[in-house]
Amino acid sequence: MVLSCPFVKSDADGNGYLQKIDQSENIALAGVEDTDIQGLSTAISDTEPRYSFFRYTHEVDGQTTNSIIFIYTCPSGSKVKERMIYASFKKVVMETASAEAGFEIAKKLEASSPAEITPKMIEEEFQPRQEQKQGFARPKRPGKR
Repeated sequence: MVLSCPFVKSDADGNGYLQKIDQSENIALAGVEDTDIQGLSTAISDTEPRYSFFRYTHEVDGQTTNSIIFIYTCPSGSKVKERMIYASFKKVVMETASAEAGFEIAKKLEASSPAEITPKMIEEEFQPRQEQKQGFARPKRPGKR
């Protein structure tokens, strides 16, 4: 496997960058998509594993922000060899994307099917999590009915 891979610089057209591993086990650019959050799942292959980078535009404290999301999809119908290769080089691809293209990955998502990547799922990832505090519930005394 070759560690250098062709990444599109973050100022290029399109907000979805799809990476694949070709027959000679090199990382190759599978495509650049100009898609929105609703069309993201259809832009990713549902028959082969993929590494995808999506530029998600959202608001944080009233300011528009662009965040890079790394999405690793591995359909259950893909070949075992492909699944093993993609799973073992996921971290290398993320590190290379940071080094070569300057991608600052804000979130990492994994799915077995692109259909699992929904707009609601992505929006929830960027919402602040609210903790629900629950008081101590004293256990009931044993033996009493």
